[in-house]
Amino acid sequence: MRPTALVLIIILVTGIVPGAVLAAETTPIYPGKGDSDSDFYGRYPMAKSNTAIMGFIGECGLGRWHEEHMGAYYKSVHLAAANSCGKQLIFEARKGAARDDPTQITDVWIIGANETWSGSMIPVNARKTPGFVVPGAFVAIAICAALFIRMRRNR
Repeated sequence: MRPTALVLIIILVTGIVPGAVLAAETTPIYPGKGDSDSDFYGRYPMAKSNTAIMGFIGECGLGRWHEEHMGAYYKSVHLAAANSCGKQLIFEARKGAARDDPTQITDVWIIGANETWSGSMIPVNARKTPGFVVPGAFVAIAICAALFIRMRRNR
């Protein structure tokens, strides 16, 4: 097999792998779909051990809830109150965490019922930035290898 074909195969494979990983991610729960208590506790069992979340549910009840993606590694979960306590709870959850991982829930915010929440509420020094992506490294190595082979042939 020619080295050029080998390099092209490596580039294609490293391009396909991240797509397969993204396709395997769990389906998010959109507004209006997460209305069951058992669905919530089934998806986030560690919420029962978080005092802020259980305090909110004890005071306001668990109404509808939904998820929003925050980035590659985190999502936000929005809980509306079941009664008219005038609050809503948002917590940040790690996407890759196991169901029983105590670090699954990272931050918790309780805001007013009429307030809107965005990622800009997170302090700049506490924001999680995506790390070095391994497939990107493979693509960079493959491109460098292809350029190196081409330079050696032109000598």
